[in-house]
Amino acid sequence: MTIFFFAHFTVLLALGFMLWRRSAAPLRLFFWPAYLLKLAAGVGIGLLYSLYYSTGDTMNYFRDGMLLTDLARHDTGAYLRFLWNTDMDAGVWQTLTFQEPRALFLSKVVSVCGLFTANNYWITGCYFSCIAFASAWYLVKVIHRYNAGCTLAAVVAFLFFPSVLFWSAGIVKESLAMASLYFLSAVFLCYWGRIPAPWFAWLIAPLAIWFLWMLKYYYCAALFPVMLTAVVVRWLYVKVKMLPRFVMPLVWLVVFVVPLAIAATVHPNFYPERFLEVIVSNYEVYASFPDRADRIYYPGLETTAGSIAMHAPVALFSGLFRPLPWEAHHVFQFVMGLENCVLLVLLVMCLWSWRRVWQGGDGILVFSVVVYIMVLAVFLALSTPNFGTLSRYRVGFIPFFVFLTACGNVLLERLQRRMPVSVFDAGGE
Repeated sequence: MTIFFFAHFTVLLALGFMLWRRSAAPLRLFFWPAYLLKLAAGVGIGLLYSLYYSTGDTMNYFRDGMLLTDLARHDTGAYLRFLWNTDMDAGVWQTLTFQEPRALFLSKVVSVCGLFTANNYWITGCYFSCIAFASAWYLVKVIHRYNAGCTLAAVVAFLFFPSVLFWSAGIVKESLAMASLYFLSAVFLCYWGRIPAPWFAWLIAPLAIWFLWMLKYYYCAALFPVMLTAVVVRWLYVKVKMLPRFVMPLVWLVVFVVPLAIAATVHPNFYPERFLEVIVSNYEVYASFPDRADRIYYPGLETTAGSIAMHAPVALFSGLFRPLPWEAHHVFQFVMGLENCVLLVLLVMCLWSWRRVWQGGDGILVFSVVVYIMVLAVFLALSTPNFGTLSRYRVGFIPFFVFLTACGNVLLERLQRRMPVSVFDAGGE
């Protein structure tokens, strides 16, 4: 068994070395601390759920994955058919803990990993963490090439921010979902900034879209309309040179209606008449839980656009900044509260430099990211008002919020000046 662990650890280090070697020299300073922390976070997820909670989704994903791996070893044909079509008449179906499509999809991925990890939870979790890190690292590299001045902000937001680092590691849906989200964001930024992307990036992109849709389809519903709108609005400003900059937000929101309407047709939960019902019904499920101290309250929430709009400001603030330290009821919530205080400080400090960002050439891009953050924050805080669950779900937007608020931050700029100048010089792959 020791040799088995050593062999996989060697593979993980080799994969890390390949990523490190293909990185610009200025970024290499951050690579190994970030990579090793990510692997440790994947182990930490397992320890948290096995020792503190005694059970949890991560353990159940792994259990279902093992059942499917065992099926593969005894009946490869049945296993392949189940992977492709989820045969509910198969004997393994009745033994699975998760039968909901998104959860089952992750269990299928775990089962594939189990074929070469000998159904070892810890090694499988490390590979999930490696994939998540590789994608985050690629996004940081692209940001570094696009604007070297934002490198430190990207490193903090996507590699080291505690809740993002932890909740997107190990055997959880967020690991692969965030890997997909980061990769697609990097590819989009390459297109936006006319940065040459490696040929394989365009081959992996459809796979990333598929994974993101299967695991977190509502990320797709927010991401792709925002991306399309940003592209169209930039094209309009190039073609119609008389458009003043201050009307850009209005133009952006008007254009946004079209891709948003298209997105509303791609999934039953996005149909206008169904969307509000999903939000309120999910809220009511959490409201029925006996532990009332760990929730966000929306008194009188109804399935109407007016009611949703009325509660949206509270939802936005809660999604970004709650729980606060005095709302904590155990140590994990208190840690989250401290992190949320940091987010508040970052936002306040960001207000001092917002003119520099807005007056630069990236106003459309910045506004697009802000809309993505707000849409996802409001949706998740309304439909998932439990502090514990929300702290994990919000990794879909929090790193982008940290990045925006950290760009131009006075403290980070001072730290950047104290570090070697070459660390933040633009560099190639």
